[in-house]
Amino acid sequence: MSRHVDHRIRVGGVAVEFADEVDSQRGHRGGGIRGADPQAVGEQLPGVRSGTPQIQRISGDQSFIEEISDCVERGVAQVGELDAQGRFMSKLESLGRLDRMVEGLPDAALLAERAQARRGLVRPEDAVLLAYGKLELSQAMVTTSAPDDPYFAAVLEGYFPKGLRKYDEIIKRHRLRREIIATVVANDVINKCGPSFPGRLMSAASCDTRALIIGFEAAKAVLDLPRLWTAVAALDSKVPGDVPASGQMALFKRLVYTLRGETFWLARRAGRENLSVADLIGRYEPGTTELRRLGGELLAPVERARVESDIQDMVALGAPQALARQVANLEPLTTAIDLVDLAEGSSWKLADVAKLYQQVGADFAFDRLRVAAGSFRAGDSFERTALRRLMEDLLAEQASVTRSAMALAGPKTSKDDPHKLVEAWSTERKPLVSAVHQAMEDIESAGGSWTFAKLTIANAALREMVASVGSR
Repeated sequence: MSRHVDHRIRVGGVAVEFADEVDSQRGHRGGGIRGADPQAVGEQLPGVRSGTPQIQRISGDQSFIEEISDCVERGVAQVGELDAQGRFMSKLESLGRLDRMVEGLPDAALLAERAQARRGLVRPEDAVLLAYGKLELSQAMVTTSAPDDPYFAAVLEGYFPKGLRKYDEIIKRHRLRREIIATVVANDVINKCGPSFPGRLMSAASCDTRALIIGFEAAKAVLDLPRLWTAVAALDSKVPGDVPASGQMALFKRLVYTLRGETFWLARRAGRENLSVADLIGRYEPGTTELRRLGGELLAPVERARVESDIQDMVALGAPQALARQVANLEPLTTAIDLVDLAEGSSWKLADVAKLYQQVGADFAFDRLRVAAGSFRAGDSFERTALRRLMEDLLAEQASVTRSAMALAGPKTSKDDPHKLVEAWSTERKPLVSAVHQAMEDIESAGGSWTFAKLTIANAALREMVASVGSR
């Protein structure tokens, strides 16, 4: 028989899970109601004393109380995370590092009930899991060379009070220097991306802990993410009701989604080429900044429409429009990594590469397929893995076609008309190109929403076309 520890308090008549005081390293209190890393839930709600599981009354606007109660009840953990969180707990149990009964965490049976009811972990459960995620990652990081990366010298210095920083040479020789860096960085990774993220990313990207950490730090810098993260967190100070918690959480969710994706691609490169944080930033930040300045003009129509839809969704939840636009425009920049690599391997300017890349995406439906795949709701972890690999295939295939079209054009060909360049490339492969167009026409004319089967059929036609690149 499963047993689940259930401590509750009442906030505005809504029952919420309650967590007692936890060790600062073990708890870190799970992310607060609306911020990335605020105080414990009980300390944030007026009229509720931390550590006192009893009936309390809160004065104030009832709708605000209900909104906060809902945020506490659901936490930042989404239902879609349950499978990954369950596997993370199972892994810790198999290693003898976690006892769910002791920690008051749901067992497999209760997780299945939660999934069926479309409910994720509640805040205190998420707090416990966050603590274990931080411990696991910091301990793993110490065993690697990641803390020795020169980029983390600032992390070590920032750990100490300003008054001690004049002793920087002594600080650099601190005997717990590596442990301090690992603790600070691991806390940041888990606070932003969740406790199951490191294991999932390392498995997906086929990289180790060092590459994960290097990729994560570089991703933040390349995307200028700290600036946007701070702007979203600053919404905490707004008058209740001006910026609903749901609007702020939507912004955070989009930032985390983008950060996870960028970390994936940079961690792969860090692992394969043994690159440092500074190496990755130096290679990819200038190009990403350039593409950010060019803005939506380089996006395909279908991708531009998706960005606008994302903006409107966040605004509808209460996010400020200007900030929602900045956050939504960040995710398309993750393709800048491929574009920079293509430009570096040729004499082409980055802007010209980007225009040709988008033309390839439009002509062969790579952009439409990516948008369809991105909106596809995968079921279990195996479906998510299959979907992610399909997305990887689409991106790699689009880059391959772009590279081949660049090579066909030659250094003296005008880059002003990317449509003509793609047309010239297609002329040499008419049967294969026609097969791609026919496959897309058949699928889209059949009606109905995109399924994984449809995506697979379309990708098969594209893969056969792209295979011709290596045979010529």
